[in-house]
Amino acid sequence: MLNPQEPNLDWHETVYEYVRTIPSGKVMTYGQVADCVTQIKVTARMVGSAMSMVPMAVPWHRVVGAGGHLPIGKRSAELKLLQIRLLKAEKVEFRGVDSDLVDMNFSQLTVDNHQQQ
Repeated sequence: MLNPQEPNLDWHETVYEYVRTIPSGKVMTYGQVADCVTQIKVTARMVGSAMSMVPMAVPWHRVVGAGGHLPIGKRSAELKLLQIRLLKAEKVEFRGVDSDLVDMNFSQLTVDNHQQQ
């Protein structure tokens, strides 16, 4: 029997399935992912929560904050540096040489050219 005190995290997998479809070299915001997951209703905050517990096989680094910010830096400077390194390895553009802001004009995957689930 399902314990009402324990959250049902099945929706996390729905979010992860969508994030797995973001191609290498592109990023989407938490809000975009929330809008594109149509099987269930999730918010940008819920996507952020799911991404904080992401399994290794999910390209978590391709989900960024609005405007190209990397909110993971609030949690861990090391994880922020890892995210930057992973994104740069995929040729994601940043706004400057030492910038930690993703150039969304170049690297953002838009809903128009990506699938909804």
